[in-house]
Parts: sequence; structure tokens; C-alpha cells
Amino acid sequence: MTRSLLALGALCLLSACGAEAPADSTVTRTDSAGVKIIVNSRPDTTLSWTLDEVDVLRDSVGEPWLFTRVAPSRVLTDRAGRTYVLDTDQTVRRFARDGRYERSFGRKGGAPGEMEFALALMQQGDSLAVYDAGRQVLVRWGPELDAINDVALRGAFENVGRLAFRVGGVWVEKSTSDSTGQTTALYGDTLPGAPLMRVVNGKPKQLSACGGQVGLILPSFFSPEIHWETAGARMLANVGPAYDLRLYEGPRLIASVRRNLPPRAPTLDDLGRLYPEGLKLQAGPRIACTIPLSELQEKIGVADIMPFVHGVVLLSDGTMWVQRSLRDESPTLDVFGSDGTYAGTVSGFGLPLGLLPNGELLVSREDPDTGGFVIVRMTVRK
Repeated sequence: MTRSLLALGALCLLSACGAEAPADSTVTRTDSAGVKIIVNSRPDTTLSWTLDEVDVLRDSVGEPWLFTRVAPSRVLTDRAGRTYVLDTDQTVRRFARDGRYERSFGRKGGAPGEMEFALALMQQGDSLAVYDAGRQVLVRWGPELDAINDVALRGAFENVGRLAFRVGGVWVEKSTSDSTGQTTALYGDTLPGAPLMRVVNGKPKQLSACGGQVGLILPSFFSPEIHWETAGARMLANVGPAYDLRLYEGPRLIASVRRNLPPRAPTLDDLGRLYPEGLKLQAGPRIACTIPLSELQEKIGVADIMPFVHGVVLLSDGTMWVQRSLRDESPTLDVFGSDGTYAGTVSGFGLPLGLLPNGELLVSREDPDTGGFVIVRMTVRK
């Protein structure tokens, strides 16, 4: 089982794959100490690829399966074309090649095969594993999906934000805080050691709300974050605010893919896209209030530069997908080919969740009637 079936020998990413395509004058390519630097200067362009919806994942009677939350880190596919989704009720759902629901496993609890606060679904060897942040363990199932013993996360792996396995190693994200602020670091092998990248944000601000009944501690809005996703032996990552996609093979940086876009400072309108009616708080049946945007900007503040990237995905065919929109906006995605060339921008669905063996793309789309999400199977013609 892999997020998107990876055949390392077939990957063409950043290497010659048959005849060379005509040179693109909007792309410059250089090499810096073995790291490929690909800079795209083309302005925003509608993606020319054809994407057609095939169907959505459905329940056993044929109705669309509605999810309350979907993300690439919560979805896997296997060689048989089946899809596994970590649902918010601490259960993993499996869907067949035709997208029809097959079975569920896992549940809320503290025994093997049970989860308290599951964050990510991953492969560990020939087993399936879930990172349970609530119990600080990897919950595991064998090849036949029978529950096997948990693996406790201790020492340097305790309280990690997220982890993902690869052959011969593991990627780990971990945050630490002190009196000066918070540092988030991404490691490509073992802990401790030098991180692949890190971001340091200043000390969070305090805000009293609801007549002093609620206290908030928040970093500046639009502070830099690390976004990353994996495909087999490779990982795509970005640390804001720059538009600089870092491609790693194991712990080794092999490419930097960039777009030349003008930076800007965040505005009150950007904050309004996060909280259209202000920040609404509910701390009990009798404690509720809304903090106006002007107060959030004044007392919490915003970062100096608006981040370009709000999420990334690397697929097994080498394509790179970047979410440009904020999490509460209609999704806007930049797409890069396997050679790092900007192919265009598309909207209407979320970041890809995986790639099936038949080439179909899995994406999420909001269901307007329920506010939930469906997972869509799409064909892609380039």
C-alpha cells in the first residue's frame, strides 16, 4: 500500500524521459552543487490538461460517501487500486477499485487497532499504520488487516507533529516552544540531527475575549509554515513565505522549483477570507462572542509577507501540485510537470489525495448540500 503507487525505476522526475521537449523560454534551469534549480517566470495560466470526473467513492448501496475531513495525509491507495481513508471517527474505510465501499477497521479506544486522536495514515513495511497523537503510538494492522501490536513513540519521537515512512528512513516534523516563540523543524532521517528545513515564529500574542471569560494565545496570522507530502522515496516541501518547492530524495535535496511572483503584505481582506464574520468563539452554552477583524489585526497582527503556498502534493508520476488559496477559500491549485515546469492553474477541487494504478486522480470536493466532502475519481489527459 502506498499513497500513490510508486515505481522508482519508472519515475521520470527531473531526468530525461525519451526525446527532449522544445525549450520553454519562461523556464530557466541551473545546477547548484548537484541541486537542480528550476525557475518559472510564466504568469498565471489556465491549466491546459483535460480533467474529467469518473465517479465518487460510494457506500454499499451506491450513495456518495460523505467525509467531514479529507487530506492527502489521511488517504492511501494500494497496488490493487483500492483506496483507504482515515475518517474522523477513528476508523479506516476501504473502497474497491470501482470506488464502492468494502469494509472498515479500527475504532476509538486504547487497545491495538484502536485510536484516540488519529492524524495520519501511512505504510510501514507490509503493514498499515496510523499515527495516533492522542496515545503517542503507531496503531498498526498486518497485510490481512488484522490488528497487531502498537509501537510507542518515545524519546525524540515523542509529541511529533507528523511522520511518514520511506524505505530506509522516516520523515518527521516536530515543534518546540520557549519564551521567545515556536520553532518547527522537518527532519529527513533520525532525531536529533540537523533539520532539512525549519521555521521560527516569534512569541504568540495574548488576547482576552468574551468579556474576559476566554483567553487566546495566537501567533501572527499568516506566519510561515512548513507544508510537505511524500511519494515513496521522495518528498516535496515548502517553507513560507517564498514560492520555493524543495524536492528531496530521502534526506538529500535534489531540486528547487520556483515561481517568480511578486510578494505582498497580508491585508485585512486576507484576514476576512479566513474569518468572513470575525473570529467566532464558543466556550460553553453561555459563553460565546465574535472578535472583529480589526481587533485581530491590532492585537494579534499579521506576518510581514503573505505566504504563496498553503499546501503541496507530490504524485508518483512526478507531478507537483500546490495549493495557492487559503484553507477556507475555493481551492486554487498550481500544477507542475515532472520536469518542474509550471503547467498551469486549476480550481474547483482540493489537492490530489492520490493516484490510482490506472492513472485516475483522487481529489476532494465539497458537497454543497451537506457541507461535507466527497472523494472524486478523475481521468487526466495532458
